Amino acid sequence: MAVARIKKIELVAGKQEKESLLGLLQRQAKIQLISTDNEMARSLPAEEANKSILSEIEETITFLITFSRQSNFLESMTNLKPFVSRQDIQTTISAYPWREKLSELARLRTRLKDLAHEKEQLAQRKVLLAPWRSLTVPLAELKASVHCDLQLGLMPVRDYDDFIAQCAEDGIEFYQTVIKKTKNTVFLILIYHKAMAAELEKILKNFAFTASTLGDEAAMVKELLAGIEDKDLRLQEQNKDTAAQINALSEDIFKLKMVYHHLASGYQIREAGRDLAQQRYTFSLSGWIRQADIPDLEKEILAHGHEIALFFSDPAADDDVPVILQNRKLIQPFEFITQIYGMPEYNEIDPTPFLAPFFFIYFGFCVSDAGYGLILTLASWLVPKKFKLGPTGTRFWKMFFYCGLSTIVVGAITGSWFGNLPAVLAESSSFFVPLKHFLDSLILLDPFRETTKLLGIALSFGIVQIWFGSIVAALGNWKNRRYRDILLDQVPTLVFLFGITGLAVIFLNMGISMPAGIFKYAAIGGAVTLILTQGRAEKGIGSKLFYGIYNFYMALSGYLSDTLSYSRLWALALVTGVMAMTINLLTVSFGQMLSAGFPLAGKIPWLKTLVSIVVMALIFVLGHLLSLLMNLLSAFVHPLRLQFVEFFSKFFKPGGGRFRPFRADNKYFNAK
Repeated sequence: MAVARIKKIELVAGKQEKESLLGLLQRQAKIQLISTDNEMARSLPAEEANKSILSEIEETITFLITFSRQSNFLESMTNLKPFVSRQDIQTTISAYPWREKLSELARLRTRLKDLAHEKEQLAQRKVLLAPWRSLTVPLAELKASVHCDLQLGLMPVRDYDDFIAQCAEDGIEFYQTVIKKTKNTVFLILIYHKAMAAELEKILKNFAFTASTLGDEAAMVKELLAGIEDKDLRLQEQNKDTAAQINALSEDIFKLKMVYHHLASGYQIREAGRDLAQQRYTFSLSGWIRQADIPDLEKEILAHGHEIALFFSDPAADDDVPVILQNRKLIQPFEFITQIYGMPEYNEIDPTPFLAPFFFIYFGFCVSDAGYGLILTLASWLVPKKFKLGPTGTRFWKMFFYCGLSTIVVGAITGSWFGNLPAVLAESSSFFVPLKHFLDSLILLDPFRETTKLLGIALSFGIVQIWFGSIVAALGNWKNRRYRDILLDQVPTLVFLFGITGLAVIFLNMGISMPAGIFKYAAIGGAVTLILTQGRAEKGIGSKLFYGIYNFYMALSGYLSDTLSYSRLWALALVTGVMAMTINLLTVSFGQMLSAGFPLAGKIPWLKTLVSIVVMALIFVLGHLLSLLMNLLSAFVHPLRLQFVEFFSKFFKPGGGRFRPFRADNKYFNAK
């Protein structure tokens, strides 16, 4: 129930043992290596060839997944990674000609690109030739003679008549024929004497004439277009054939992932070996290891060889020690929340066991519908059963399993089962009346009749957690022997909070029997102590007093605003019930309306009933599914914010680095 104790490990062994020892450490995944400033490592050439192969395999895998559309939505969202044994990997890649497969895939990909480029060129050629389809002369014959020039081109329709008039006005004689005319463009051929070329080209430029170069093939345009269609069909067949070959190779994705895993793991070992301190005959490494893992590691290393020296020591005061959270199985799923915010410093307290019960309750309070809780619980139980998620994924879903249980309990005591579904069913049939009576007997609080009471419960959660935050801060100071901070910070804070909370309860006439004087003197004593102590880091009496008052004011306003922040729990609890009841109302109303308007519904009673059931089922399922997703998002985000802002600010000191063991590459697999 704390941050795991970490030891520093130093290992010295013969150079001949280096690669096998690093392989052992990689498989054990219990040591985080410490990088050394190694001059020799910098002088050694990096394994660029191996890195290039890894990049090529990774790119090929991505291409095959995208091309064959094998990517799975659930896999992409949850980043599921299957477990594969190292023996299976070794057996597979030893019989798999992966280099030949990569070469073949590279050839096919190049072929695919070439076909696409050729197809694009054909499309451009087709666009160019299409307007000239009616030409009855081979393109090779459309060329200048000794005395005449010839131009094919196009100009805007709006300029065509002005162009003809301008040429007539300037006395320029030429032959022209319009090949095609569209709404905006006219395509024409111009034949003119070379003596008039300069003047005519000047006029053409003024009228936005664009010359067209169609080529010099000894065929007419319609014959060329027919040839393009034939070639396009052949390219489609070739493209289809190439795609089929690539799809056939897509079956090798899993094997290529195995190859990547194997090569990447070896690459990591060699790269780690380059960075180690090395002598003439020996090498040494340093790292961090969890104290509980030392016996197993020693056993494995001693079984590996005897010419190995191991040394363990406690971290120095200035060491940047990585952090491993170590909690009981019941609490472990909630480590996910702590890790979102940041890891605690090594010598500080782990907030996970303290936030877990609050987040558990708040999640259920926000959703507060037993039907939604049942769905969440069932889904969170099934997903780890169906998919091999690994430890992190399993804990993630287990957290939501717990939150689903909380939601069921809160929903049951507030009487919400898919909103007011039991009441709707009881109204439609007496068969459901006993069920409604049983569920009603579980209700302890009606959110819509006792709204103020519900708000009071939500604010009480805030008061309790804020007080608890100061207690946790005191525990952290006690752990690090900061006894003075406990006396001057947490004790007066708790006394002051006790006083003003008691006075508030008396003012609101909430039935407390203790005399007001106790709370009054506690509030005054705590306030005076905080004013005198909260500026103690400053120099000079005036500065100490000023910052004491300022910090006390900030603490007081922060306490009030933090407590009010918990009203969001109340709001979300009400919203869930309102949304669920609205969906039920829409289900019944639309089911009746649409079935009544359905053709033949009045003449065929059973058809009307069937239509009504189908429509109601669709609206009910889709509506509640949307409501569930929206409420789950809110129930996760808002309690998360309460932990991070209102709770963690009282004691948590992030800044620790997560423990990252030297382990095999797990981009695609978790090897076992």
